[in-house]
Amino acid sequence: MDKNEILEKSRKENQLHDEGVLNARNKGREWGVVGFLALCVLVMLYNLIRGVDSSLPMVFFLGYLSCESLGQYGARKEKIFLFTGLIWLVGTLASVAAYILETW
Repeated sequence: MDKNEILEKSRKENQLHDEGVLNARNKGREWGVVGFLALCVLVMLYNLIRGVDSSLPMVFFLGYLSCESLGQYGARKEKIFLFTGLIWLVGTLASVAAYILETW
């Protein structure tokens, strides 16, 4: 291989791990999370105003929070993430049970 081929191969490999690309993905995920959580809250507020059961949107909302907290605990081993993740998990399971009982 000559110098140009090696440089071209290196550039192609670095495109997959480019900090700009990773930053854009992370920003996109952050906005996606904000949008998802805002949509869940809006649906739950609408359901509250209309007197409709909100257990299904609550399942998604609490399920997300529990997965995020437990994922952070897995990565950082900070007990606060384990504690909050377990609290959210209990809420998720209660919301699933409420949804099942409501639709049964």
